[in-house]
Amino acid sequence: MRTIRRTMVASALALPLMIGAAGIASADSYGSTEVQAGPDGAATHSVQAGTHRGSSSFHENSTAAGPDGAATSDTSATANRNGDSRYRQHSGWAGQDGAGSYETHSSTGDGQGVLSGTLGAIGL
Repeated sequence: MRTIRRTMVASALALPLMIGAAGIASADSYGSTEVQAGPDGAATHSVQAGTHRGSSSFHENSTAAGPDGAATSDTSATANRNGDSRYRQHSGWAGQDGAGSYETHSSTGDGQGVLSGTLGAIGL
């Protein structure tokens, strides 16, 4: 389970770096996939980010399985030119000591994102 937890923590820490790297590259899309397998288990990690017609998206997924159990982590975020945005993070794990999961999500709609709502309120 220690390896699985390390993988999940590393994935969570990589999120801000990946978002920044995608912006610095000034590209329309970015993708990276890594797969590892060995005698102690297997793991995958993928990152996808892109922009298209005023919208942007980010998606990261990590999965690992080994003798002590399995775990998965998924993070996604989207935003469009109207100020609508969505964020979702989900993780789940199972092992000899039990299983668990958690999810965090947030969204704005109707063009009233924090920035556009604030600018509209002050008349800009």
